[in-house]
Amino acid sequence: MIKISIIILTKNNGATIGEVLNQIKAQQIDDTYEIIILDSGSIDNTVEQISQYDVKFYTILPDDFGHGATRNMASEYASGGYMVYLSADAIPANDKWLKNLVEKLEDEQIGATFGRQIPYEKTPLMERFFISRNYPPTAKHPYSINDFNINAFFSNVNSSIKRSVWKKMKFNEKLIISEDHDWAKRAYDHGYKIEYVPEAAVYHSHKYNLKQVFKRYFDSGVSFSQMKLKPDILRNGIGYFIDELMYVGKENLIEIPYAICYDLFKFIGFIAGTNEKRIPKSIKIHLSMHSYYWKSK
Repeated sequence: MIKISIIILTKNNGATIGEVLNQIKAQQIDDTYEIIILDSGSIDNTVEQISQYDVKFYTILPDDFGHGATRNMASEYASGGYMVYLSADAIPANDKWLKNLVEKLEDEQIGATFGRQIPYEKTPLMERFFISRNYPPTAKHPYSINDFNINAFFSNVNSSIKRSVWKKMKFNEKLIISEDHDWAKRAYDHGYKIEYVPEAAVYHSHKYNLKQVFKRYFDSGVSFSQMKLKPDILRNGIGYFIDELMYVGKENLIEIPYAICYDLFKFIGFIAGTNEKRIPKSIKIHLSMHSYYWKSK
């Protein structure tokens, strides 16, 4: 009987999927597990690499993808009591990653866990600060919905959820992104505990340029508006901005002007996203990282 289902969504992840799967194979764990991969139209060598591994493989058309809908679809194929969600560019950092991520689910009160993210070596300073702030090497405080804001969140980059809990509360299929934020909020409101497990670490980060960071935070603003969340942007944002500039200045003073521009693009993108209903669809398609989402509207 399979206890764990590892669910990975792929699209053009040829640069990392092989190493991700090799690291999964190297895990030291007694529990049985399966790997479920759902691809949404890769045109690189992703599918070719996946074919070399013992996985359950499924495909959908690119326009059929949705962060919540596709994870729900992949989850329906799972047979394990614990479902692990792992990004196709998130590489387990050690051979105890899987064991550490799921073992706390034995507690009846815990509905989900999520692990640490460690930035890749050449990650830009702003992204490195963001990850280190939100996914520290030690869990200083219990996960709390009171900290559920733009700078702290449960993430499906590296998470595990009890199948029984997911059946009661599936991912929201209407959101453009942030299906994990939304799920964590609803699970917490229903009395389930969510545990941060820093020992279950993966290597994961992005290298967004200014255009990409605007689009990423535009989508984030849209999703926060859809969830009817109203984070205190000024209080949280100013404190975050000051801490980030201190971090960047300590690492490399020359990067401070770019960091200011970077955060400005984030802020403008997020505000635009929260006000997306005032923006014509023909324009939103170009402001978003997920143009397919607006084409279906």
